Amino acid sequence: MKRYITYLAILTLCALVFGCKNVDTSSSMKPTTAEIVVDSPVKLDEKGVIGVSGKGFEPGSKVVVLFVTIDGVQSDIGYALDPEPVADAVGTWKSEWSYGRLVKKNLVKEGRYTMSVADEDFNELTSASIVFEK
Repeated sequence: MKRYITYLAILTLCALVFGCKNVDTSSSMKPTTAEIVVDSPVKLDEKGVIGVSGKGFEPGSKVVVLFVTIDGVQSDIGYALDPEPVADAVGTWKSEWSYGRLVKKNLVKEGRYTMSVADEDFNELTSASIVFEK
């Protein structure tokens, strides 16, 4: 019986050592210090534009900005950002979001929403709340 327990302990130890060897440690798994700043509160305006910026991103990386509409759908709003957000040499970026189309289509009403930022593989890096009011 002791021999059986010894073999079982050795097999368990080997499984842990070799199993953990293959754990993904890519950049998408590493903690981030990225932050997003959104002008808020925002007036519901069919021609509305607000500032969106970020810091702590990988220099030179493309930034994907996502927004969750009132119906719960998360959308890439890159089409409505000017300029396209790309982190500069120190990891900051700044853009303006023309959100009027979402107001016209009643996808944004009074209330609190979430805007998040992801890398090109859509791994979320950070998020912020944005409040729309009349």
